[in-house]
Amino acid sequence: MPPADPNTQHIDALKQALQQKVGSRRYSQWFGGNTQFLLADDQLVVEVASPFLLSWIEKKYRPTLVDLVQRIVGPEVRLSCRVGAGQVVVVQPPSDDVTDGEQPAARSVARTTQPATKNSPARTGRLATLSDFVIGPCNELAIAAAEQVIENPHETPFVYFQSTVGNGKTHLLEGILRELRKSGNAKCPLLMGAEQFTNYFMQAMSSRTTPMFRARFQSVDVLLLDDVDFLNGKRSTQDEFLHLVKQIQSRGGQVIVGGNCHPRLLDKMPDELISRFQSGLVCRIESPDEETRRGIVARHAQRQRVSLSRNAVDFIVSRFTRNVRELEGTVNVLATWSRMTGKRVNGSITRELLGRMERDCLKIVRMSDVERAVCDMFGVTREGLCSDSRKKTVTQPRMLAMYLARRLTNVPYSEIGEYFGRRNHSTVISAERKIEKELKLGGSLNVGASQWAIEDVLRTLEERARAV
Repeated sequence: MPPADPNTQHIDALKQALQQKVGSRRYSQWFGGNTQFLLADDQLVVEVASPFLLSWIEKKYRPTLVDLVQRIVGPEVRLSCRVGAGQVVVVQPPSDDVTDGEQPAARSVARTTQPATKNSPARTGRLATLSDFVIGPCNELAIAAAEQVIENPHETPFVYFQSTVGNGKTHLLEGILRELRKSGNAKCPLLMGAEQFTNYFMQAMSSRTTPMFRARFQSVDVLLLDDVDFLNGKRSTQDEFLHLVKQIQSRGGQVIVGGNCHPRLLDKMPDELISRFQSGLVCRIESPDEETRRGIVARHAQRQRVSLSRNAVDFIVSRFTRNVRELEGTVNVLATWSRMTGKRVNGSITRELLGRMERDCLKIVRMSDVERAVCDMFGVTREGLCSDSRKKTVTQPRMLAMYLARRLTNVPYSEIGEYFGRRNHSTVISAERKIEKELKLGGSLNVGASQWAIEDVLRTLEERARAV
């Protein structure tokens, strides 16, 4: 039997020590599967899958890695970190059945945060895990907040996760609950949806069993509430939720909520609730960037046990950009087709199948959608938006509406001007230039009583205008 390779022994020992140092969950999230350790010529190379992971590991874990390398491998060994080549794309094994001009891909599959197994949590019936969450620049702050909550659940009284539908709020809340139960850092964590909370409360009101309803929460020390937007405008339920928040926080507990919009946009919510939402961490989860989209496609393809060509992956990540569910849905379509036909998934079949899906799901933004989004956000009426008023509270929303109408629709300047108060095309051009100038300067404007970066305002308005 040949002697064991000392480099392999050192790397195995280093991995084991690193897992003990940072914990199994963090190790799986940041180092498991995505990362390789290479040792040669007095240098240990940590090879990661993306620039984001490289930046995060350098920032958060380099001192730990240096210490472990020097203690386990040797004081003369230098540590370097780099992005590895070809670790993100899902590729196919070689096949004789090559179509649409594609070359057979290398015999490998993408490494994802956690390999798919029969024990991987399903979307329904089981809680999602944080180790299965694909991490990227779009959700960096949210992941950091989730880790802080798990380690010290009573340190930050309020955490608010904000994102549009399908970008990971529920996944994070379920992952936090699972980790809190596992770690024992919270005695009685509870996760529920705002609609579920409302239904239980209304049943208690109608049956006059409110004391029994409140008793259910007496021992809760960490409350996780999903889809808090559902409470907007429901005054009696809001009052009850506020009462519950006060009770939990008075016991030193924590409240974590997920919502589709920023707390300041919950216009039918009591000021006291909004101020509590904003008193802690407000973490926005962006739509996934290209790097993260590739990771999501790779992970879900592996879970579905479907092989995708490079051209197929490129098509998916370039055309489906809004949210995680959309990406997972495209992989589900391709996996079903592959299982039904017994054929491999290449670029041409991906374009054919998903092109239909893209057309069916396409949301055409109309000027009325832009108008509705602007009026809702700034509290102005259509009549005010189209009036001759020169008040700043009207002129700013009007300029934003014109800018977005030009950006999101194919309507010419003259028709946009006509729609917003029979103005001429030069007025629309002037509004467009002013907004572009403010964007370059990093300008801000008032939304209600708050100051918002104009970039954030436009992003929120666009999301609302595109919402079906």
